[in-house]
Amino acid sequence: MSEPESPVLRLIPYLAAITAAVFITLPRLGDGNLLITLLYGAVAYFGAYYIVKLIIHVIITRFDAGDGEQQP
Repeated sequence: MSEPESPVLRLIPYLAAITAAVFITLPRLGDGNLLITLLYGAVAYFGAYYIVKLIIHVIITRFDAGDGEQQP
């Protein structure tokens, strides 16, 4: 996947991943098993990162492909 041009579009997957990791990890902190809690946080981080990155790539590709008139 190529990176989007906008710095904001490059930042969104990181913010979504951090948010997902925090909201998945915090409720599990009281369980007492730190390794499983960190594993859930890591899976949530990478899962959210790649899903959001894929969604942005599909949206940007779809709108860029049909944007404007074609030049001869």
